Amino acid sequence: MKSCFITLLLMFLAGMSMGQDRDSITHADNIPAELKLQVYYFHLTHRCNTCSTIESELRRAILEHFKAELDEGILRLASIDCELSENEALAKEYDAYGATLAFTSYREGKVAKKTDLTNWAFSNIKNPESFRNGIVTKIMELIK
Repeated sequence: MKSCFITLLLMFLAGMSMGQDRDSITHADNIPAELKLQVYYFHLTHRCNTCSTIESELRRAILEHFKAELDEGILRLASIDCELSENEALAKEYDAYGATLAFTSYREGKVAKKTDLTNWAFSNIKNPESFRNGIVTKIMELIK
C-alpha cells in the first residue's frame, strides 16, 4: 500500500514537472549556459501501454536521481506530442514521427551530441528497474 502511494505521488509530481518543462523548451539559438542535457520523449496523441510505460519510467528515473539538476536547469525533460502542429518543427528536427527518446547534450550553449535511445528504450522497458538504471547511467555520462 505504501509503495502504491509513493508511485502515485511520483507520477503526480512528474506530471506537474513535465508541464513546466514543456513551456521551457529551448531551440538551438537560445540555449542557457547551464543546460547540459535536454531529454525529449516524443509520442503520438494516442499511445500504447509500452509507450506510456517508457515515459513513466523515464520520469521516475529522472525525478528520483536528478531532481537537483532539473531544479538548477542542468537537465531538462520534455514530453512532446509529435502530432500537434506546434511541435512539428521540433519533431522533424529529431525525426520523431512516433515514440522517440532523444537526448541532446550541450557544452557552453552549443549542441555537443544528439543520441537516439528509442530502440534501446523499447528493448529494455520490459524490465523497468534495468531500464531506469540504464537511463541514470546514460544521463550521468552526458552531464559530466
